[in-house]
Amino acid sequence: MNRTPVPPPARLPVLETARVRLRDHRADDLDALRLVWGDAEGMRHLSTGVMDDGRIRRKLDEALATAAELPRRHYHLAACLQGEDRPVGGIRLEVEDADTGYSGVFTMARRLRGSGCAPDIGWLMLKLAFADLGLARVRSMASVENTDAVRAITRFGFRPTGETERYFPEADTTMRLVTLEVLADDWRAMPVPDGARL
Repeated sequence: MNRTPVPPPARLPVLETARVRLRDHRADDLDALRLVWGDAEGMRHLSTGVMDDGRIRRKLDEALATAAELPRRHYHLAACLQGEDRPVGGIRLEVEDADTGYSGVFTMARRLRGSGCAPDIGWLMLKLAFADLGLARVRSMASVENTDAVRAITRFGFRPTGETERYFPEADTTMRLVTLEVLADDWRAMPVPDGARL
C-alpha cells in the first residue's frame, strides 16, 4: 500500500460531535472518573478491573505524562458530554507503528449506556487514528463475556479476527478475548455523526 505519511499533529485535534467530545485528561478529573472507573458493575468485564482512588490517580498521571511525549504515541482521552467538561468515560489509542494503532479500554458511565454516545466516541477515536494520524488499521480486544462491548466495537466498524486468552495482573484475572480490527477504508465508509468535522 502506497501512502503518504501523515505527520502527527502538534496538538490534540478537535474531536467532537453534537453529543460528545474527547479531550486530554487533566489532574482534576479524579472525582468524575471515580464514578466510572470505580464502578464495580461497570468495570467487571474490563482488563483493568475496578479502580480505587490510588489507581485512578496513577492512570491520570500516566495519561498526563504520555500526552507530553514527543512524538506522541499514547492518546488516553476523556469523553465528555457536549457542553460539559466533566468526563463520563474515556478511550485509549496507542500508536504501534506507522500503520497500526491499538484501541485499548473504552469506558463510559453506566447511566449513558444506550444513549447513542458510544458510537460517537468510537467514531472520534477512529477519526484520530485514520484522518489525523494517518494509520491504516486499528486493532482491539474485548472480553468474550462482555457482549455489550463486542456489539459496540463492531458498530465502530471493527471485524472479529479471532480469539485469545490473556492474564491481566491489574485485575488479577484471565480473560477469553475476541480480537478485532478495522481498516481506514472501512471507517471512511461509515456515516459521519451529527456535528462531527473531518
